[in-house]
Parts: sequence; C-alpha cells; structure tokens
Amino acid sequence: MKKIYLSLTVALCFCTTNAQVGIGTTNPQAFLDLNSNTQGVLISKVALTSRNIELPVVNPQGGGVVEGTLVYNTSTSGVAPLNVSPGFYFWDGTFWVAMDGLGGRDWSLLGNSGTNPVINFLGTTDNTNLIFRTNNLQRAVVRSDGNVAINSPGDAWTKLYVNTTGAFNDALRGRNDDTVGNALWATNINDGGTSVLGGSGAGGSIYPSTGAGVAGSGPYVGVYGTNGYGSPSNTSHYSNSGGGFSLDSDNNTATLNNSAFAKIAGIDNISPDGSLASRRSLYGGYFNAGVGAGQAYAYVGIKYNANAAGGGGTNYKIIGNGTNSTMIIDEDNKPRVLFSPEAPEILFEDYGTSQLVNGEVYVTIDPVLKKALYVDEKHPLKVFIQLEGDCAGVFVTDKSVDGFKVKELARGTSNVKFSWHIVANRADDKDSLGNVTSEHVGLRLPYGPIPIKETQMSNKKFKTNESISMN
Repeated sequence: MKKIYLSLTVALCFCTTNAQVGIGTTNPQAFLDLNSNTQGVLISKVALTSRNIELPVVNPQGGGVVEGTLVYNTSTSGVAPLNVSPGFYFWDGTFWVAMDGLGGRDWSLLGNSGTNPVINFLGTTDNTNLIFRTNNLQRAVVRSDGNVAINSPGDAWTKLYVNTTGAFNDALRGRNDDTVGNALWATNINDGGTSVLGGSGAGGSIYPSTGAGVAGSGPYVGVYGTNGYGSPSNTSHYSNSGGGFSLDSDNNTATLNNSAFAKIAGIDNISPDGSLASRRSLYGGYFNAGVGAGQAYAYVGIKYNANAAGGGGTNYKIIGNGTNSTMIIDEDNKPRVLFSPEAPEILFEDYGTSQLVNGEVYVTIDPVLKKALYVDEKHPLKVFIQLEGDCAGVFVTDKSVDGFKVKELARGTSNVKFSWHIVANRADDKDSLGNVTSEHVGLRLPYGPIPIKETQMSNKKFKTNESISMN
C-alpha cells in the first residue's frame, strides 16, 4: 500500500512540475508516455448498440460524450448502416466512427457499409490523378479530367483508353449469354458520328463523314464477318449468313419493308413455292431492292438445289428476276443500255466464217469450246448458215460435238464463202472422278429461286430510367 501511495505521489509531482506523465519511464517524451516491453494499454470496453447512440458511454462531468472519446466495442448490434461490430470506435459528436473501415472514415479491406455516395468516395479532392498499382507498377489511372486508362497514361480526348501488347492479348473483350443483351453495345446519338470504329495496320482508321454504326479499315480486310452455322444438311441453319445489310424504308424495325437489303455468304431453302422439294442453296451474295410487290432480286455465285453435302445442283454466276444487260456510251457521253438474249436452256454459241471448196467443207469446232458442249440425238448441234455469194444453196450434215459439214445443193461445186453460227447445250461440270458438280444438261425452264425473306430486326433502346450522361 505504501508503494502505491509513493507512485501516485511521484506521478502527481511530474504533473505539477512538468505537466508530463511517464509510466514505465522517468523521461516522458509526451504529455503521457507509456513505456513497457511486455504490456499494452487497455482501452475501456463497452457494448455499443448503434453508431448514433452514445450510451452506454457517458460523460462523468455531465452533458454529451466529448468528441474524440475512444472505446473498444464488444458487441455486434444495430441495423445497417448504423450497425456496430467489435472493434475500436471514436465519437465525432454525432456518430461512433469505426477505426477499421466498417462504418468508419477509411476504406476497409473487408468491405464497407453505411456509405453515402454524396460524401463518401474513393478518389482525390484536388486536381490530381488517381493511380492504381499492382506489383508496385501503375496499371490503371483515373485522370483528373475524368478519363480512364488501363496500362496507359491515357489522354485528354479518350474517355476509356485500354492498351495491351503481346501475342494473344486482347485490349477489350466483352462476353454475354442472353438473347437480348449484347457483349458490346455502342451508340452514337449524333447522326454524323460513328459508333464503332476499327482500324488495322499503319494507316489511319477510316470512317464516312456522314456517320456510321460500324466503320472498319485495314491493309487487307476492312470488315469481315463469319458464321459457323452453315451446314447444308442442317435445316436449322437455313437463312443464316455471314453478313447482312438493309436500307429501311420507314426507320421502324418492327415492319418488314426495307427499301433494299443484302446478305453475304448465306444458305437457305429457296423453293419456288414452298411446297416443292427442298431447294437448299448456298450463295456468295444476295441483293434485293424495292418495297412491296415487284422487288428486284439477284443471287451472285449461287449453287442452287445443292445436295446435303453442299455439292450437285446447278452453279449460277448471277440469277434473278431482272434483265441481263450492259451499257455503252452514246455520242453525248451518256450511258445507253444493251440487253442480252436469254434462252430457256443453258446454251453456248459460237460464230465464224468459212468457204466451200468444190461444193463442200468441214468446219471444226474450237477444241476448247467443244469440251464444254453436250451433243447427242436429244440435244443436237444447231447450225445456221449465211451465204455470202451465189450458189445453188447449201445444207448441213455430219453434225457432232467435233464439227459439221456444209455441202452445196444439187451436187454443186462452187467455192462460195459463208458465215456460220452454232448453238449447243452446255455440258455438265464434273470433277476428276466424273461426279457432276453442276447440272446443265436437260434443264429447260427449271424452277428458279424465290426472293429470300427479310430478317426480322429488333431495336435496343435506352431504358426509361437510364441517363445518357452523368453529372
């Protein structure tokens, strides 16, 4: 007991003479200097009930708890965001503020609660960038101008700048699994702007001055689309294509009345009336123009009525409901249209001149052309002769795929000149094994492909509570 009194007396002497108290030291370095190698300082333990309730802590002098009062809370109590959990708290005059981030003024590694987005935030209050690091290297930055950059310092005109290098590295990847949502949705609400601009190679990214949804440019391919679901034997793949374009007549995706549309690299069943056997067809391009009845349409590079393996059928360079034509320039430097003759069969023709020798001559068909001709009794060679001199007349005999003989009537022996014109059916295309790869022989006014149905489109709009800009 005497030792306790002695210690208190010494302590009071220090308070009186030096206004400093040292416990465990005779040379206090502060108002209160606690020094021990084996013991700590124990702060008052209390059971708080809520962050906005002072009790059970009281001011021994009466009145409210003084700001800065420190306690150690032992309870888990209250309702978020005013709940408390075990840990150190100090009173700020209104709330108990946790010192571990949970309900405190710093950000906790375990998450935070009770934050107010108006006054609580992660960032800077001056004109300084906010830097994020891993391995002590800068990985991302929120610039003081509000722009964000990853693996880059960013710039003043790009809101989000993502930079990456190395094989198989992607600067930005979106993934979504939903029939309505999109992995990437970009919108430019200005009619003259571009939503997605892609550029490859050393050249600049090119976009139309009138604006575009997507603009692509590159040294080899500007924009490339592919579709992995185009098996000829799978009917669920019909109407699929690698790409599509449309010009809407009323800017309403709910209506199927495009002014023009096109599909690239596609597959479909284009049976003439929907009731005939399947006319599965694969095409390089399909082009349609017009609204309502009488639309113009054409397929380019189409294998029509193919088999389940994608072979057979008939190959067409261009087929459609329009007229095959070309143009020439007149004396006023204006284009004029020429029309090509068309036939109900697939025919090849050739023209030439020859001359009778003592009343007859054998005309040989070009060896390159004859390989593409099919001549038999049912599909004979047609020969038309135009005499260019006086004689008793001529007739044609010995017709074959190799040629034909022209003889003068009545055993005439003149040497008259003449022009000839031949027409023959085109032979089927075959591979090295003799399999037909494109059917030509026997086709006469065959059923052709009907127009492809327009694809129903949808319009993704902003949600009613979504704001385009943020203040």
